Amino acid sequence: MRSKEPVEYVLGSVKTKDLHLYVDRSVLIPRVETEILIEYALEKMDLKEARVLDLCTGSGILGLSIKKRRPAFDVTLVDISKEALLVAEKNGKRNQLEVEYILGDLLEPIGERIFEYVLCNPPYVSEEEYEHLDSGVRDFEPKIALVGGEDGLFFYRKLAETLPAHLALGGKVFFEIGFSQGESVLKIFSGPMWKNQEIKKDFAGWDRFLFVEKVG
Repeated sequence: MRSKEPVEYVLGSVKTKDLHLYVDRSVLIPRVETEILIEYALEKMDLKEARVLDLCTGSGILGLSIKKRRPAFDVTLVDISKEALLVAEKNGKRNQLEVEYILGDLLEPIGERIFEYVLCNPPYVSEEEYEHLDSGVRDFEPKIALVGGEDGLFFYRKLAETLPAHLALGGKVFFEIGFSQGESVLKIFSGPMWKNQEIKKDFAGWDRFLFVEKVG
């Protein structure tokens, strides 16, 4: 074991408010900040039944937490990494939650399906930022889940264009973002298909989450 290997990987386990998760080096370690996004999304989810999509699911923490708290919701988890999706499946079974798992790149594998709610914690670290990450992150956590293109905004740009076709009218989207990306992601989601854009801060007071709705 290398000296800076995160204890969560050593133990293979993370406990959250709602779940007992297995983690290995094919997925990011869930952070406490993610709990803010989950609680905020639950507050905004005003339907009794809904279709929920968790993109870049990793360990499954977002989609599985929503399913745990809203059992009537139809939840789908998507990831481009086969290894990550196997971890999410393991966590679904561990927590006795029935959701759908789909392997693929963002929205490509879901065809023409429509969702009322979408959650996504995409890779948002820039190439330059990656080189300066703490070695406990850079040397152990999967780069594919961290780096979002040269400036870290690749996935937000792509989803701003492609998500509307998969959202019900008034559909709600919840993103995690980098602490310095608030202004940039608001600009990306300023097009005519979007409304009610809102940035929410984390426990340290940094911009950390983006909420938007599809016009309708």
